[in-house]
Amino acid sequence: MAMTADALREAPVFSMRTATGDGDCMPEMLDARRTAPVVRVPFAGRQAWVVCEPALARTALIDTRLSKDVRLIPDWMRVPGSMLGSQPPPENGVAMVMSEGEEHARIRRAHAESFSPRHTQTWQQHVRDVVATLLDRLTAHDGAETVNLVDTFAYPLPITFFSEMLGLPPEIQPTMRRITEEIIFHSDMAVRQTAVPALYGTIAACLEERSKLGPGLIGDIISHVDGDGRTVTPAEAIIWTVGLVIAGWESTASLISSALYEALRRPVAERPTTEEEVAAWVEETLRVHPPFLSATWRFATEDVELGGYLLPEGAPVLVNLASANRAPAETPEDFDPAGAGRGHISFGLGHHFCLGAPLARLEARVAVQAFLEAFPKAQLGDVGLTWQSEWLTRRLSVLPVHLKGKGGS
Repeated sequence: MAMTADALREAPVFSMRTATGDGDCMPEMLDARRTAPVVRVPFAGRQAWVVCEPALARTALIDTRLSKDVRLIPDWMRVPGSMLGSQPPPENGVAMVMSEGEEHARIRRAHAESFSPRHTQTWQQHVRDVVATLLDRLTAHDGAETVNLVDTFAYPLPITFFSEMLGLPPEIQPTMRRITEEIIFHSDMAVRQTAVPALYGTIAACLEERSKLGPGLIGDIISHVDGDGRTVTPAEAIIWTVGLVIAGWESTASLISSALYEALRRPVAERPTTEEEVAAWVEETLRVHPPFLSATWRFATEDVELGGYLLPEGAPVLVNLASANRAPAETPEDFDPAGAGRGHISFGLGHHFCLGAPLARLEARVAVQAFLEAFPKAQLGDVGLTWQSEWLTRRLSVLPVHLKGKGGS
């Protein structure tokens, strides 16, 4: 029987980093769960609810009363420069991640075939080709030199491959990378206020000059006709492409960087070598280092009881994936690929499960195995390792690596 509102517990207040900056807030995300299964976090002069306990997190991800509908975003959360604050009016179309019901199903149908596991396998050789090109460039570095593997390998792979998959012209890749990094990781809100419309504008310019687009997912989306004869509008194509760029580039680069970080901080004999070992390594990386520390925003459509805690109607809610993936006693250093990810929820659950999960796994597995084969003696650099994070996102911005080991060849 449901508990009455008077019998429900109020989630305790817990302070955590809500603004992007250098440093690793993973310990905070794990401490939140040790505080309570559900916590309230001061945010933008108000508060947000964060679900931390594993079973409750899974429940929250599939509870239809916690909706991602863009129309439910409260005015006080529409901060200029943020992705929430910059969402176009719903009548112009909505992003997949901020939609529900039939609208969400329609958007997902338009993308589904291109991201199916069967279709993803057709891209495998192309991923290998991009990886091979990047590794060839790395061999030009002196073995005594420390390189930032984020800039030279982990990021160029998804941005190059995914741009070609979308059909975006290669000359805009540097601009797109700069803009997306500013949106997600820049600490200056003024920069983010400029970057968000710049991203929409860059994509819009590409779509307006269709001759610049190569064959790829954008063209497939534009030509998609739904079962009821409804076609995709130009505004929808722009909004959907922006969502694909942010999800497809940043998260995959973070996954690759984190997987290589875990490998290179260990002796050569403890690193994965076979395809099976690499696949398990990637799954454990997803569990321990989810690119998104929290699932994106949900909003309570009514008073919701969750584990004896009240999430009041209208409450903005995050699901703490970082803590939900771990046992209570685990530390940020724990990493056990033998567990093969132990049922992580880093890609979400239910109808919002990440559509690009097969592609992200493919890119990460190919990248990790090929790099470790090409540079079997590579080691982490002594200084410079840098995390950037806040309660939603986390990545390595600097991964210093000696390609041939600290002793040279």
